[in-house]
Amino acid sequence: MEINLVDYKGRKVIAVTGDIDMYSSPELREALMSFTQKKIPSIAVDFNKVSYIDSSGIATFVEGLKIMKTYGGRLQFFGIPKGIMEIFRFSKLDKVFEIYGSIEEAEGN
Repeated sequence: MEINLVDYKGRKVIAVTGDIDMYSSPELREALMSFTQKKIPSIAVDFNKVSYIDSSGIATFVEGLKIMKTYGGRLQFFGIPKGIMEIFRFSKLDKVFEIYGSIEEAEGN
């Protein structure tokens, strides 16, 4: 997995490439927590190049969302590939997370 922290029109974006699994999720958690510790109001996660996610990756995002809600922050996902989106739908997490097709859609909400 590769993580790039990007600014998009003043918004913080975590762009992830590869698999988000039990081996890589600690690195993802560290990046996410660095933003939540600073109480960044809105974080977008780019899933366009994510090929796989397991329960530890999902748990990392759930933890980040819980922390962000304590200070009124928003965690938005965009560009989720079809196979990964099926996991979010099956587990009903598509109702928990803000999911958009693109960064532009997320930006407008």
